[in-house]
Amino acid sequence: MIPRETIDTIFNTARIDEVVGDFVNLKKRGVNYLGLCPFHNEKTPSFTVSPAKGIYKCFGCGRGGNVVNFVMEHEQTDYVGAMKYLAKKYNIEIVEKERAPEEIELDNERESLMIVTSFAQKFFSDNLETEQGRAIGLSYLEERGFTPETIQKFQLGYAPESHKAFLNAALHAGYKLKFLIQAGLVSFRVREGEDETKEPLPEQCYDRFAGRVIFPIHNVSGRVIAFGGRTLKKEKTVAKYVNSPETPLYHKSNVLYGINLARRAITAEDNCFLVEGYADVISMHQSGLENTVASSGTSLTVEQVRLIRRYTPNLTILYDGDEAGLKASERGLLIALKEGMNVKLVTLPPEDDPDTFARKHSPEELKRYLKANAVDFIVFRTRTLAKLSEGDPVKRAELIKDIVHAIANIPEMITRSLYIRECSRLMQVEEPVLWSELRKVRSKLFNEVPSSVVSPKPAESVKQIPTESSDAFSVEPQEKELIRVLVKYGEEEATFVGEPEPDQEEAPIFTMKIADYIIQNLKADNVTFENLLCQRIYDECCAMFDRGEPINDEYFLRHGETDLSSFSMSLANDNYIMSDWSRRSIGIKTERDHLGITAEKAVFALKSRRVELMIKDLQEHIRQPLNDEELGNMIEHKRRLDTAKRMLKKKLGRVI
Repeated sequence: MIPRETIDTIFNTARIDEVVGDFVNLKKRGVNYLGLCPFHNEKTPSFTVSPAKGIYKCFGCGRGGNVVNFVMEHEQTDYVGAMKYLAKKYNIEIVEKERAPEEIELDNERESLMIVTSFAQKFFSDNLETEQGRAIGLSYLEERGFTPETIQKFQLGYAPESHKAFLNAALHAGYKLKFLIQAGLVSFRVREGEDETKEPLPEQCYDRFAGRVIFPIHNVSGRVIAFGGRTLKKEKTVAKYVNSPETPLYHKSNVLYGINLARRAITAEDNCFLVEGYADVISMHQSGLENTVASSGTSLTVEQVRLIRRYTPNLTILYDGDEAGLKASERGLLIALKEGMNVKLVTLPPEDDPDTFARKHSPEELKRYLKANAVDFIVFRTRTLAKLSEGDPVKRAELIKDIVHAIANIPEMITRSLYIRECSRLMQVEEPVLWSELRKVRSKLFNEVPSSVVSPKPAESVKQIPTESSDAFSVEPQEKELIRVLVKYGEEEATFVGEPEPDQEEAPIFTMKIADYIIQNLKADNVTFENLLCQRIYDECCAMFDRGEPINDEYFLRHGETDLSSFSMSLANDNYIMSDWSRRSIGIKTERDHLGITAEKAVFALKSRRVELMIKDLQEHIRQPLNDEELGNMIEHKRRLDTAKRMLKKKLGRVI
């Protein structure tokens, strides 16, 4: 764990223009620097670096952050890795705090496994140069069309036929048997009558991958964490592929094959090709499509989709053209849609998979084919499934329901609207019918309450899209504004005007810190935030407040959790203005000169919007069939809310 003092030293020493300048040709423009964005292709510079604020921002792709965010993004490393990179650049010594014995033991175990898997990769790669390796392993790889450069790039190898060749080599090199077993490189048999609880002996062990061509599996940073082995035998009793088991290093649902080699290309191309197998990835890379990864023989998982989304929101699924490949693409499609990815699919000829197709065509032909045949998932579903329902109204109805079910998984309402319109056009079904079905599906999937009002059939001259629950009354702008004021001015003192007592003619005036005022006000009403990032920052501010620690934006701009630091940076921008407030003429141009008013406005505006939402929700319930008692209770509740609304509006009017 890096001490807070060291983190502060790194932030205070590192100059963002110097760090970015190592990778981008920057030119001075006034107080800032300008250059071509390293995260997407552009011809006109839109990448701005501000030394004064210590931030960067690309107005083309939207990426931005502080100096640590830049290193993490550009070098594809984690927070600790970025801090160590900067410490090395500026000759800052990092002395990590003493950790608990359990943490040290776990780290030592993981590092030991990393060392073992690295040794195994070199052993398997070196065996391609042996007589047996050349005759079996290398000849197979060459038959697949893999060049020596490709074989070296992916660190491919071969495990000798002997069932103890690797085991003996590893033990001779001094590696412990327990780590060989734990890494999944060595298996063992317990004979009848032997004690299963005792640590296995070498004579009970054998090589897991004996006689197989080896495909090392790497993590994002490029270290070997697991292996896949392909047999060249024809016996049906022998599994074609054997993969490493789950280990402390390797959780297959979190790993994408080839991600270490593809991440930069994915970012540069702003698209990721997803295939199914090791050979598919290798052939695509060899054909110049280096933004390709594989789910490595497992169905696409949520964790894998989120890993891709770190580099791009655009995914092109490229699976085998047979029925099994189409089913695999269907499963991956739904997961990707749920995670908000923009998904396209490519259908290959039935006799091909990405590996064979790439080897049959030149790189130029492959790229042209993928570009011409990558279609939106609505078009893909319609083309591939419409044949099954031809001439059968029942099957056609099932097809439409299937497509609507997929659309229902999309989180963004606007995107769902566009897809419903496209589905209506392609399937020749009226949009209100599709919206009705969509509401039913989302009600089942996400417990959304479907509207009880049936949308009227639109006039022929006017196209209407039935609306879902609108976000027009979102409380998010008020939440962000309050958090901005809290973290930016938390430690500054301000003057506030209190409520006068009945026997007082003038309202009392008092002074307190902004953080004290906001936190005490919110705690008094048990206020929580709908925006999860706002809630996390608020919770941390409350903990700091309780410990008597200072609350300031520098702490959150340098936060170890990058989503919080990036979010804080967006709020700390001097140009941040709540457009909703400015339209209502309740903004303050010189908020630092009137911090008390600024804090009061932020608190009252949030509470006021909350009350408005509660009233809106209550009005919806009142429209439903109710008995006299229920209706009376709701009307009384609304009366109290209306009173609170008027009071808050009055307070807001007072501080404007």
